[in-house]
Amino acid sequence: MEKLKLTYIGTDDWSRPVFESEEGRIFKDLNCGEGQLDLCTAGSFDGEPNTPIYYIEKYKNVEFEILGMEEQPTPGEKLNYMMLGRLQSDCDYYLGHGGRNEKRLWAGNVSEQIAKMKELYNSFNDDKKPEWITLDDILEYENIMTQ
Repeated sequence: MEKLKLTYIGTDDWSRPVFESEEGRIFKDLNCGEGQLDLCTAGSFDGEPNTPIYYIEKYKNVEFEILGMEEQPTPGEKLNYMMLGRLQSDCDYYLGHGGRNEKRLWAGNVSEQIAKMKELYNSFNDDKKPEWITLDDILEYENIMTQ
């Protein structure tokens, strides 16, 4: 069986992983990186998906080898990144225009909010820790918010 190597080159504005073949052809995964690949050709990275590969005779009995996706977050990790960002935004609002009103926090109180942030942060492996917040940042939020 013939193999087609596709290298991950990023994610488009619709959360679709974008791949490039060795010949320079662009493909998009319509399943947004979840489950089985549903590849379509595309004219460019930002272009719309064109033809599903199962319509193209050349790709009917081809095995796809995906390269470069190993470092991408799993759907669960993406959700945890988003939640941690949401909790951080709540903290910033609480300390600013929120007037230290605990009702504005996702958890409803400071201690549970900080506990959830620590839990989410610690759920990531060292190589996938978020770059935009550190454990020290979370501890600083805890210190400032409990004063």
